[in-house]
Amino acid sequence: MNIDISASAQKRLTNILENQSGQIELYYNENFQGSYACSIRGVFELKISDNISEDCETLDSPLGPIYIDPDKKEHLDEGTLIDYKENMNTLQLKGNSGMIVDNLRVVDDQGKSI
Repeated sequence: MNIDISASAQKRLTNILENQSGQIELYYNENFQGSYACSIRGVFELKISDNISEDCETLDSPLGPIYIDPDKKEHLDEGTLIDYKENMNTLQLKGNSGMIVDNLRVVDDQGKSI
């Protein structure tokens, strides 16, 4: 499975990755406390990590492999895209069915925003 990354998101992520070590994981944070409907148990985040689980699968992307828990891959569509909205300074995760995450956080292993 592939994940596309828009040119503007590639530029933003490259700037973030310049100061970080590790690989990119599309991590499903089930402990996220947000303003989403109560039936939603978590949210995707981009985690920059040196501790990728051996169970993770890879998604091909223009920036190289992005790791994902195989059980969470079902939440993604073919045609999944990471985009960047410069006017809002946010990354977004989109699929053929619409918006998946409107503010895709980039975090470290401790869950702190980068």
